[in-house]
Amino acid sequence: MSNLEYQRTGRFFAVVAGSLERHAAQELERLSAKTEQPVPSGFAFSCDQATLYRVLYCSRMTQRVLAPLVSARCLNEKQLYALAAEALDWTTLFDIGESFGVQTNVSGSRISHSLYAGQVLKDAICDSFRRKYGKRPDFATRDARINFNLHIKDDLATIALDLSGTSLHKRGYRKEASSAPLQETLAATLVQLSGWDGSRNLLDPMCGSGTILAEAVMHYCRIPAAYLRPENGLRFLPDFSAPNYAQVRKEADGAIRPLPPDLISGSDISPKNVLIARANLSALPYGDRVRLEVSRFQDLERQSGRCVLTNPPYGVRLGDDASTRELYNDLGDFLKQKCPGSENYILCGDKTLVPELRLRAHWKKNLKNADLDVVLAKIVVR
Repeated sequence: MSNLEYQRTGRFFAVVAGSLERHAAQELERLSAKTEQPVPSGFAFSCDQATLYRVLYCSRMTQRVLAPLVSARCLNEKQLYALAAEALDWTTLFDIGESFGVQTNVSGSRISHSLYAGQVLKDAICDSFRRKYGKRPDFATRDARINFNLHIKDDLATIALDLSGTSLHKRGYRKEASSAPLQETLAATLVQLSGWDGSRNLLDPMCGSGTILAEAVMHYCRIPAAYLRPENGLRFLPDFSAPNYAQVRKEADGAIRPLPPDLISGSDISPKNVLIARANLSALPYGDRVRLEVSRFQDLERQSGRCVLTNPPYGVRLGDDASTRELYNDLGDFLKQKCPGSENYILCGDKTLVPELRLRAHWKKNLKNADLDVVLAKIVVR
């Protein structure tokens, strides 16, 4: 199939978690993509084939990458069906033995029901196969082999191929999770915003299941974000080049470097969390070089010049506001007494918690952890 929209324009769309749009766009610029003005939850970008492959393999902050196939104004479901059924030959995009899924987002349009719009696209795809083979492929609401995205905004409908397969935040190292784990894309953003480059020892004194530690390992060791992922949706692109993708992977993997022992360390009061973190880290190259211990952060040894990067528990994870304030008070005391000359980056569950550290914030950045408004505070201790 040729003359698809992405082939004519060279434009794709990156889906990112809320509040990370600007940071993800900067990351893609570093990967040689040309980005456009971000909109809520994403941005368009242009690139050549090699850069697209690098984005899919290396981007740490992007959740999905969409390749637009066709778009047109659709004022009703009949026009949407006609667009899907007539403008695309679905049987050339994937085989009848593959399962497919559809994700739909509708806003500001005369087609107002997203589930029904998705059903229309599903029917058009199935009918295309029935006309050719007399039967239809399997439709899957989860874990489909190929996924399509239908986006309708202001009556403009765009049908795109999801090049990510499963969400790119699923790196493949998370074998288990503690309660309320931090999403990998946000953890990667925290590492990036900290500016940590390995010149300081990095500590997460409340590491939970080890997501921040794992993202720090991947950052320092230059491990591509998709290093452990078995596959993505790239192979369904009509112009996909397996040799070119293999070359991009080879170049990225060739840049991986070892982690010095004890450069990254973590601790947690929960023995179970430490076991989970150890299991997750062991999936990564050099992850076994991260030093882990079961300990209250208050009891950790004094060390100067650290970089502390952590996501303290809050809210229901502690039980009440008084417990949360006490924890933040103790964390501020720990930074002051046991981390002289340190740079510290604390992801606070609420902006009102930053003053509870009782240390002056050098800067604060508003972020989102899923649907929660959170604040990353930089605290410098002299």
